[in-house]
Amino acid sequence: MMRWLIALLLVLNLATLAWQWDAFARWGWGPHTHQEPERLLKQIRPDALKIEIPSAPLPAEASSAASP
Repeated sequence: MMRWLIALLLVLNLATLAWQWDAFARWGWGPHTHQEPERLLKQIRPDALKIEIPSAPLPAEASSAASP
């Protein structure tokens, strides 16, 4: 019984791997890897977005934030 269970799990793992590698895509069973290019086209001034990483807090700020 245990051998059949291990064999079944092995077959299911191989099928999952094949699915992820688009082996079943020709039949319409591929993973959902579609992007949404229409969202990129709808962006208004994407170059205006600026991402800043906050600097490390000063020692005085860290001690006041640690004690409530």
